[in-house]
Amino acid sequence: MNTNKNSARNTLVQIVFLLIAIASLLFFFKDTIATLYASDNISLSAILLNGFIVVLFLLGMLRMVITLLRYVNEHQTLYRLVSYLQQDAQDPIARLSPDALSVKRYQYIHWINQQGSAVNQAALASTLNADESSRLTLIRFVHSTLILAGVFGTVVSLSLALIGASALLGSPESTHEMGMVIAGMSSALSTTMTAIVCFIIYAYFYLRLNAARVQLLSGIEDATTLYMLPKISHSEESLIHHVADLTAALNKSAQHILEVENKLITVADQLQQTVNDLQKGVNQTGMNEVIELIREGFRLPTTEKTTPLAAPPSVQPNKEIKQKGFTGFRGFKS
Repeated sequence: MNTNKNSARNTLVQIVFLLIAIASLLFFFKDTIATLYASDNISLSAILLNGFIVVLFLLGMLRMVITLLRYVNEHQTLYRLVSYLQQDAQDPIARLSPDALSVKRYQYIHWINQQGSAVNQAALASTLNADESSRLTLIRFVHSTLILAGVFGTVVSLSLALIGASALLGSPESTHEMGMVIAGMSSALSTTMTAIVCFIIYAYFYLRLNAARVQLLSGIEDATTLYMLPKISHSEESLIHHVADLTAALNKSAQHILEVENKLITVADQLQQTVNDLQKGVNQTGMNEVIELIREGFRLPTTEKTTPLAAPPSVQPNKEIKQKGFTGFRGFKS
């Protein structure tokens, strides 16, 4: 799906260039245009008919520009929604306009899914197409009426010319009837030229508008098929594929758990060895301290070589201790 292409924006740029070109032509050929549309030979009916054609044309173009601006906004909203869906955003429509067509499509799909029903994309597409077609009623009316308005102006102007010609046959010397004939023919030419030029311009931009509408609707349908429906609806094939992906991911997780378990066992062994070494060191140091305290308390002679953690020698009663008595603990005498 190409979301970067935007026919509506390109059409608006073309309309701006067209307005500049028309303004330039009116400026450079103002004398010829004034002679064709503002001379004395142009009747009041021709001015009214030409004015009606121009007003009808401008009304249709104004409505067309408004619709194209809306399509530009719709296309930008669709592009942002697709970007959020590709990023797996938690709430992709939170920062988007709730009136956008793509946002409404997203809401419709999720509402149908919450009801436990299957999403009928064809019905949604038909409804959206019908709703958008109803918005173009005025534009289609102008498109169908514009050329008929030119034909009507031509017929009216020729009728006035024929009335002047019939009056001229009754009084060949009258100049008033001759003026009516000339005015009628000039009016027919001006209304025909006005209607043809307006219709050609309007028909081109009408086709461009339809192209932008088709592009927008097809973009919404593509986004629905590629990004919206796969997140909520599952067929038998998609479920099998999903289960296969889950199984592969589960196997990878199991292998990773085994690797982590082996590493933990190795670390536990190393930690146990460290604890054992530390415990031996603590026991050895503590036993040496106890031996020193006993030696000091009993005032035993200090030996040059003392084996750590060895059992203390059996204490034999000393004759001096028996004669003098035990005075090891600060004056206590047994």
